[in-house]
Amino acid sequence: MIDSMRSSFAPRIAVFAAALLFAAALGAQTQAAPNAQTPSTQSQEWKTYSFPADGFSAAFPPEPALQKKNVPTDAGNFELRAYLAQDGQAAVFVGVCDYGAAVAGRNPNTVLDGAQKGAIDNVSGHLTRGKIITFGIYPGREFEAENDTMHFYARIYLVGTTLYQTLAASPLGQPYAGATRFLDSFQLIARVSGAATP
Repeated sequence: MIDSMRSSFAPRIAVFAAALLFAAALGAQTQAAPNAQTPSTQSQEWKTYSFPADGFSAAFPPEPALQKKNVPTDAGNFELRAYLAQDGQAAVFVGVCDYGAAVAGRNPNTVLDGAQKGAIDNVSGHLTRGKIITFGIYPGREFEAENDTMHFYARIYLVGTTLYQTLAASPLGQPYAGATRFLDSFQLIARVSGAATP
C-alpha cells in the first residue's frame, strides 16, 4: 500500500519521524536544551485499527501501511515501525521504536526534549507551539512545528524504553482538520509478542 501513496507528503513525514528517532538516541546522551483547511478524503471512513505487536491502537482515515526501516544512530541500529496513511493532502503517522538498553535508566525528559529538538532541526523547521504532557503515567511532549513547505502536529511518548510518535502533517497554510482527532485516538493496548502485523 505504501507504493500507492503518490503525494510528496508521505515521504516527508517519514523523514520527520526518522529525525525523531535519530534525536531520541542522541538526546539520551546529551541534555537538550490562515483559515483554509486541508480537506479530508470524503470517500475514506475513519476506523480504529489495533496493532498488538506494537502495543497501540489509533484511528486512521484509510488503513495504514506498515513500513519497517533500520535507523542507524550513535547508540546503534534500531528498527522503526512506521504506520502511515494519507488523508487528502495530509498524512498521519504512528512510529514505534524500542531503544532497549540505549535509554534504560536515562532521564525521560532528556530523551523527549532531544527527540523534539532534533526532529525540528533535522527538517529545517522551527517550533510554533510546545508543552510537556503525560499519557497516563508516561511522559510526553506535544508540539507543532513548520518548515518552508509543511506544518507538523506531533505528540511523542516514552513508554518504558519504547518511543511512540504520533504525527500529522499538512501543506503550510492549510491546517489539517483531522489532526486532533488522529492524535487523540492513540491508545496503548496490551502488547503481544509475535502478534501479526499488517
